[in-house]
Amino acid sequence: MAEPNRSLVRAKVFGVLGEYDHSFELGERESFVILYGPNGVGKTKFLEIVNALSRLHGMTLTRQPFNSAVLSYSDGSELSVERREIPADKNDLPSAPTHTVEFLLKRPKKKMLKWEHQDDEFVNFLRRQARWVPISEEIWEDQSDGELVHIDELRLHHENGPRRRKFRPSTEPEDAKRFVAEVPSFLIETQRLRAEQARSRAWSEFGRGSDSKRPTSRIADQAKSIRTQLADAQTEHSRITQRLDRTFPNRVLRAADNELRLKAGNESTLNPEEIRHRYYSQNAFRSRLARVAPVSLDDEFSLPERDLASWELTLLNQYLDDADQKLAPFKELLEKIELLEKIVNNRLLNKQLQVTDGDGLAVQHSQTGRAIILDSLSSGEQHEIILMIDLLFNVPKGAVVLIDEPEISLHVAWQVAFIPDVEQIAEISGFRFVVATHSPQIINDRWERAHRLGPEDVVFT
Repeated sequence: MAEPNRSLVRAKVFGVLGEYDHSFELGERESFVILYGPNGVGKTKFLEIVNALSRLHGMTLTRQPFNSAVLSYSDGSELSVERREIPADKNDLPSAPTHTVEFLLKRPKKKMLKWEHQDDEFVNFLRRQARWVPISEEIWEDQSDGELVHIDELRLHHENGPRRRKFRPSTEPEDAKRFVAEVPSFLIETQRLRAEQARSRAWSEFGRGSDSKRPTSRIADQAKSIRTQLADAQTEHSRITQRLDRTFPNRVLRAADNELRLKAGNESTLNPEEIRHRYYSQNAFRSRLARVAPVSLDDEFSLPERDLASWELTLLNQYLDDADQKLAPFKELLEKIELLEKIVNNRLLNKQLQVTDGDGLAVQHSQTGRAIILDSLSSGEQHEIILMIDLLFNVPKGAVVLIDEPEISLHVAWQVAFIPDVEQIAEISGFRFVVATHSPQIINDRWERAHRLGPEDVVFT
């Protein structure tokens, strides 16, 4: 995988839960680190704070129990935050203390940036509405029907609706936004599947009989996402095909003229064995792809066993170059799909997962071939599929992935295989990861990459 220009090498958070200092180091050449420790030392809070700082989520940080935090990067940059209590006005009634956070960004040979988080006026407006509750910095839940809505959609509705209102947004420096975008953070939370189940319960309790649309399940959303990615790849394939086919004859003629000039100088670059190898490799890829998403390419043909004439080599070389471009939108996608199927099908009992352009995800009984509804899979099976799809398809390249308690709903055999599986995914998806766990089975034989959090004298089991 390509090395990013800047990578996170160290994270420190002081005063987690008011009493613990936590840290981890991730060498530039290391793909992961494991955090473990007893219950109650704030492993989850540690990851949430690191993620919030990595994304400049001031609202989240004001509500987290910590004192300060600093992220260090491979180029010598540091991004830090300090959380302070806001003194209450003497005329205010007694209430829970409120906090503010101050950010500091230091970069080599660049001006230091320092700013204090100010809550978006629209966020404060939403908080005063009993109807909306924040699930995260960006996602809010409608308490009347359990619907989850992105804050940008809510803002658009209020600013352009019948009662138009304008709100002052939060004001992070643009330089700081660009900085964190170069090393994205992706948090996979413990409650990702449970939150989805709660969302469904909220709909059944509050949404029945209303005009609201029942929210789709997380695994159904994942199936739709894969279907969309395949459709996008097919669209790009069609666009490339149309462009190349229009100019194919002219390009073949130019290539033939160029080859004649090279041969005159004994510099021909066309190797018959290499062209045959490319041809057979490309056909093998097309066969693999046809199982997932059939695409329109010229019918396959058989290469003759005899020596190929110079004009034939020129034509074939141009044909193979074009086909490589036409198939390019599927290459990384197919690799991820095949790894998803391999990992998941090694775990499912009497079931087989297949990715197709029609269904996105399809599961059937291994013996009978009977189709199995995604939502009817066990919580452990759904958890595994959702987690692997998140890692394979939703994590941006160069990200640091923070995975909280992956052992939830996974039996012991799946826990033992977890780190090796994610290592494979990280290699083709281009990310590094941090795992916080209570499970010795997750760590398994990778104790040299494990870092303990919390008091050393408390037993970890």
